[in-house]
Amino acid sequence: MKSQPSATSGTEIPTVRLPTTDRPFDHRAARFRLLARVSSPLAGYLDLMAELADIQAGVWDNVAAALPMTISRLPESPGWRTTLRSIADRLSPGKAELASLLDRLRRAADDELAAWGGRVLAGDFDHTDTGIVPLVAAALQVHMTSLAARLPREDIGLPQTGSVCPVCGTLPVASLLQTGGAVHGLRYLVCGLCGCEWHRPRILCVHCGSGRDVAYFTIEAGNAAVKAEGCSACWTYLKIMDRNKDPGVDPFADDIASLALDLLMAEGGYRRLGINPLLVPRG
Repeated sequence: MKSQPSATSGTEIPTVRLPTTDRPFDHRAARFRLLARVSSPLAGYLDLMAELADIQAGVWDNVAAALPMTISRLPESPGWRTTLRSIADRLSPGKAELASLLDRLRRAADDELAAWGGRVLAGDFDHTDTGIVPLVAAALQVHMTSLAARLPREDIGLPQTGSVCPVCGTLPVASLLQTGGAVHGLRYLVCGLCGCEWHRPRILCVHCGSGRDVAYFTIEAGNAAVKAEGCSACWTYLKIMDRNKDPGVDPFADDIASLALDLLMAEGGYRRLGINPLLVPRG
């Protein structure tokens, strides 16, 4: 299937879909809150992420009003550090461990924050406290999404590989089967940081491209719209979420709510492609 880079001409398939400029974090906050009511083992963390997404939504207009800089230089920017400190000030302390992390963020010097931001942007989660990563990632997400949403289409290249975001080079958090218009039923990978989506044909492994060794896995009594697409050729998997079955799915919120599916895949010997920066596994 040949895809086209433009999203504006009739029935052409848009290769890249940019995030919306219309308060993109509001829906995510509502989705986290909804999932918290139906996912008792994870309700506390989902509620915390709902509050975090509310804060992202609250600072969105101020970030969107500023002229964005290039993504590669973002860790050096005082803007995202201001957002991170706003998160530290606004997020409810909750348990003692979280209160300690928030205090650490408030006391951190600019160069330490820049180092954390650079590591998260590079996908290096091994040298930063896993409790801090979601907060740093949340601040980066706001600025990166604002930048990606305003990129001129002529500045967006075609994806160089199937598994890496063409805008910022980050691995996907999940894939979505879209609905409506030219994209109905098509699969788009969703960037784990800037929220950009890029087209990838279905029933092909995102990592190695195999179409013969792909299988789908679900959790009994879980959301039928959320599955894991596993490839036994390279033993990687990525979740796939079907908006035809559940129009409200959010790749970040539904990924965390379906943590049991990750445990199932790990038990089967699969390793995950990409990481949800809002929930980085320990160790």
